[in-house]
Amino acid sequence: MSNEIDRRRFVRVVVEMPCEIRQGSSVWHRTLVNLSLAGVGVDEPPNFDAQYNEPFTIVLDLDSGPVELHAYLLHTGRSQLGFSIDHLDTDTLAAVRSIMEAELDNPAVLNDELQALMLH
Repeated sequence: MSNEIDRRRFVRVVVEMPCEIRQGSSVWHRTLVNLSLAGVGVDEPPNFDAQYNEPFTIVLDLDSGPVELHAYLLHTGRSQLGFSIDHLDTDTLAAVRSIMEAELDNPAVLNDELQALMLH
């Protein structure tokens, strides 16, 4: 699949996989469309009635088990929601990195990004 350099300085890979957007008792079953170490893009649900300024949990159902990304909504538009990942613990980081490495021609580029995240 193709990938692109995120204008926010992180490599973003195009990925299509089912995910859930959770906020409080609300759950939206959607499709993850892109992923970086700093954020995700998800197709926008119809009539999305979330609290935009409150945190979300994006749940990816991987073969190794569910992975939860704690995130905040950054933008909506072009039928897509853009989320900033709030924090990646060691296990979640390893899962996200594994997904991304499978899609990148040069996975070593993620090493520099990891350093940038640690300094951030």
